[in-house]
Amino acid sequence: MAALAEDGRPNYLYERICQRLEGQISGGTYAPGEQLPSLRRMSRLFGVSVTTVMQCYRKLEADGYVEARPQSGFFVRSREPAAVPAAPSGPDLLPTEVGLSERVLERMALHREPSLLRLGIALPAIDVQPVQRIMRTLADVSRHRSMDAWDYMHPHGHEALRHLLARRSLTHEAPLSPEEVFVTSGCMEAMSIAVRCISRPGDAIAVESPAYYGTLLMLEAHKRRVVEIPASQHDGICLDTLERAFARGTVAGCLFSANAQNPLGFTMSDTAKRRIVALSARYGIPLIENDIWGDTVYDPGLATPAKAYDSAGLVIYCNSFSKTLVPGFRVGWALPGRFLRRFQEIKLLTSITSPSPQQIALARLLESGAYEQHLIELRGCLERQARETGEAILDAFPEGTAVEMPSGGCVLWVRLPAGVGAERLFEAAVEAGVHIFPGTVFSSGGEFDDCIRVNVGNPCSAAVRAGVGKLGRLAGELAA
Repeated sequence: MAALAEDGRPNYLYERICQRLEGQISGGTYAPGEQLPSLRRMSRLFGVSVTTVMQCYRKLEADGYVEARPQSGFFVRSREPAAVPAAPSGPDLLPTEVGLSERVLERMALHREPSLLRLGIALPAIDVQPVQRIMRTLADVSRHRSMDAWDYMHPHGHEALRHLLARRSLTHEAPLSPEEVFVTSGCMEAMSIAVRCISRPGDAIAVESPAYYGTLLMLEAHKRRVVEIPASQHDGICLDTLERAFARGTVAGCLFSANAQNPLGFTMSDTAKRRIVALSARYGIPLIENDIWGDTVYDPGLATPAKAYDSAGLVIYCNSFSKTLVPGFRVGWALPGRFLRRFQEIKLLTSITSPSPQQIALARLLESGAYEQHLIELRGCLERQARETGEAILDAFPEGTAVEMPSGGCVLWVRLPAGVGAERLFEAAVEAGVHIFPGTVFSSGGEFDDCIRVNVGNPCSAAVRAGVGKLGRLAGELAA
C-alpha cells in the first residue's frame, strides 16, 4: 500500500478516488448490481487519465467492491458474505517441468525483423539513454587506462565499482561491504549462478506467476522444475501461498522480483518485503531477488530491495546496468550473502571474470554522479511513456480491455476482452508488422492467453500510436 500523507490521506491520486468511491458504495450512492460510470466518463469527472481510473477500478475489484464483466464494464458487488467453500481452494503447488524454450526463442527471433515495430522486447529506447556520454567515457578508459582495460579483472570485479555498488546499501538495515559484492556478466548470469548455488538438477524453484520468460528459460536450461505462485499487480507474489510451498518442503528456493516486476509491474510494500525475507529465514529456504528494474521504479522511495532486510544472508541479490544504462556492456552484479564462496567457484567455471573496460567505465559514471542523474530523467520518461501508451491502448482496443499501470519499468500488462486470444493476436500482429509478446510465454503451463505484454520503452510517437491502432483493430476483429 502507498504511504499516507501527513493529513492521513493516500498519496496516490487513484487511491484518493478509490477512497471516495468506496464511501459512495458503502453509503448506497451506488447500489449492488449497479454499473459504475465508464472509464472515459470518470476520467472527465475527476480530471484524470483513463489509466488512473482503471487503476482505481482494479483496486476496487481487488478489494471486493466491484466486479468486471466482459465487454460490459464494472458493477458494484454484493457486500454480503460469500459462502465458505467446503475445502480451501488455491494452487496445487506441484512442481512442473518447463518446456518453453522453442516457443519463446521463435517469438524472440522475430523482434529482430527490421519490418516489425518492436513492442515486444522490454528495453528502454536508445533515445532515453546517455549514449554519447557512455561512449566518451569508454573511449577515455581505452586511451588512459589501456593496460587495465586489456587485462583480466579480479574474479570479484573491479575494486572501485564494487566499492561504489556497496555504498548504495548504506541506508539498508543490513548494509554491505565491497567484499560482499560480486560483478557478473549481466543479471541473467548472476541468477544462473545463484540457482546453481542453492539447488541441483531436478529440484523445484518457486517463481511468480506470471513470471519473466527469461527466468523460466534459465530454469529449464538448468533442468530445474518450477512451482508457480500467483502474483497480483497490487500485492505482488502471494506470500500466504509461498509459505505453504515453503512449509511443504517441495521447493529449494524462490526466485522473485520485489520492484517493478516483469511483466506485471508491481512493487511490493516494505511490509511484504520484510515478510518474504522473514519466511526465508524461518524455513531456511534461500531467495534469489531479481532487481534488474529496481532503479526504474517511478517513486524511488518505494524501491528498497528485499535484500535490505536480509540479516541471515539467505537472499542472493541480482542486478544489472542492462536495462537502466547500456545493454551491450553486459555488466551486472550479485550480493551472494552466505553463498559467496560457492558463487565464486561457479563464476570461475562459467566465465572467470567480467569485461574489464566496461567495469572501469561504469565505475567512473557512478562516481561522477552521472548515473544517478540519468536515473531521474529515465524514470520520468518511462512513467510518461507508460501512461501515454496505456491510454492509447485503451482508446484503440475494444471494450473490456484493461491495462495495468506499472510502478516502474517499461512494460504494460494488457488484459484482453473475452474471445481475443493472445496467441491469435500475436500471429495476426506479426502479419500486420507489429511485434508483441503473448501472455502464454510467462507461465510454464501456457497460462495467460487473455493477456499480452507491450513494451513502452519507446516514446509514444506517431509510429507507436499507429502500431497500437493496428493491434486494437485486430483485437476488435478477433472479439467479433
